[in-house]
Amino acid sequence: MKVSSMRRMDAWVGIPLCFLATLAEKLAGWFGRRTGEPGERLLIVKLSEMGAVVLLEKPIESLRRTYSRDKMWFLAFEESRPIIEVMDFFPLENMIFISTKSLAAFAVTAFMAMVRIWRLRPDTVLDLEFFSRASALIIWLTGARRRVGLYNYFGEGPWRGELMTHGVKFNPHLHISQMFMVLTEAVTMPVGVLQRIEYVPPPPEPLKTRFKPTGEELKQVDRILREAGWIDGERVVLLNANTSDRELIPLRRWKEENYAELGRSLLREFPDMRLLLTGAPKEAGAVVEIERSIDSDRCRSVAGRTTMRELLGLYQRSALMVTNDSGPGHFAAIAGLPVIVLFGPETPLLWKPLGEQVDVVYRGLACSPCFSACNGRQSGCHRNACMDMTPEEVFLAAHRMLQSTAPIL
Repeated sequence: MKVSSMRRMDAWVGIPLCFLATLAEKLAGWFGRRTGEPGERLLIVKLSEMGAVVLLEKPIESLRRTYSRDKMWFLAFEESRPIIEVMDFFPLENMIFISTKSLAAFAVTAFMAMVRIWRLRPDTVLDLEFFSRASALIIWLTGARRRVGLYNYFGEGPWRGELMTHGVKFNPHLHISQMFMVLTEAVTMPVGVLQRIEYVPPPPEPLKTRFKPTGEELKQVDRILREAGWIDGERVVLLNANTSDRELIPLRRWKEENYAELGRSLLREFPDMRLLLTGAPKEAGAVVEIERSIDSDRCRSVAGRTTMRELLGLYQRSALMVTNDSGPGHFAAIAGLPVIVLFGPETPLLWKPLGEQVDVVYRGLACSPCFSACNGRQSGCHRNACMDMTPEEVFLAAHRMLQSTAPIL
């Protein structure tokens, strides 16, 4: 399903359903419904945003003080499966997925997921979505006696009923990883007005998780490099144009011609460099057009040619990646890949990847950020001037980082 269709469903269907569910919840409260202790069975719901999954390292570590690994389950959309499996937070059999390929697939797989959850009978459900009505309804339908998630109180954020037993105030001044820590901390708190949480989240730190490819995966990465013309001694630089943002989130898109100009500049400056263009399978056609525009025998597209694990293996063999604000910037953190991230409609104060070597290019316009967790990444803007950073500006950032890092290969 398209993101726009999912947003409309969340509003037009979600609002009346949340209203009816709230009435049912209040009726249940009249009969003395109790929330009880945290219990030993926890379901975590993070349906969307693959990049955000990487930021759950510390929150999951914190939850393991209360819950054992085999008593924690994770519910997400199917497209997040590859990175969830890589992060290895839970046993494979404890992961539950919902398809978004079509409305019919969504309905069928969501029902199957709920049947499985009802059989699991979780004591507590933690909703890590940002004001999604769909996730609020899901956690209410689980029947869990403790339900933790965001609540708007008198701040920004769409209304999604009063379905949480632990409604946490969203703080737009915390990095998203810190906000996840706040939600995690609320899991074991007693019921009360959770707009006030006497907890100071730790500052964001580089992730400790490091991806470990298998021998066969490294061989496949070497095959991809050789097929792209790589020779011993060349540094590999990756450009991730994220061309699908033309349809999904066009306001955070940096134009393809900018990536092409940046690529040509890098190839001129660094004769010992091999430039590879990455992307998802559905982006392969558009990425090939960038390759043609760069027009160099030292530049090749590898879009759609790797699994998630092979892509992370490629990251580990590379010296630098340039990408817009998207999942790959966060994936680079667990591969130890230096990365430059271009921010526009969102802010690096909340979404900067937690890698050890991360640089951002951000214009900081008065109207930026216009996206937030409270508005579902919607904006009235039709001209993303916030992404008007020039190829020369990004080239200078890349030049500095390449000069400060040793060759990987």
